[in-house]
Amino acid sequence: MALTNYYASIAIVEIHDDNKVTIESISITKGECILSGAWDFSIKDTEKISNVVSGKLIIPLGNESAVKKLLAASDLKYITAKPFLQEANKAANEALVAYEFFKSEDVKKRKKMVEPTFFNWPDDLDFNKASEYFESIGKMAVPSETPIQMKKTLSAARLVKHLVDMWQRDEQERANRKYVDGVEAEITILPESWLKEFTPL
Repeated sequence: MALTNYYASIAIVEIHDDNKVTIESISITKGECILSGAWDFSIKDTEKISNVVSGKLIIPLGNESAVKKLLAASDLKYITAKPFLQEANKAANEALVAYEFFKSEDVKKRKKMVEPTFFNWPDDLDFNKASEYFESIGKMAVPSETPIQMKKTLSAARLVKHLVDMWQRDEQERANRKYVDGVEAEITILPESWLKEFTPL
């Protein structure tokens, strides 16, 4: 991949029925993805909200058009799960094909090679249903003491972190293999479909 960004930031933005706005931010660097901040604003705090989301990729929860209307004054990029998942799936499949080809070139010498293992990427995910996804894989979506209004926002942020962690793990697996070389061996912090949207201020 030609993209070499070493940092990206994502904000999960949710507008609630009582005109509260909750935000969770995620900071991503090479080898690390952390939940870097949480906020609870009134919908009238437009300047504060704008400052928090500035320079970040946005994942809107709930009423997407309402979130975009709230953030209309900012030049922001919005991302969804599907392109990320499609690219992650494709990269994993291509690496497995490369492994099989590399092994077949000299079966006797390479018969003891260990097949790479990659995350079992779903076809699509709804960040609004992050808690349901975590339940399906036997993991807790959010700590029990999480305030009710933050639960959906936080669970979505934790799902983003989970996906990024799995992507970076897969990237490490690809980079560690002999049959992957050159540019493709460079570890990227995110799939290109998301990374290309990130233009730091």
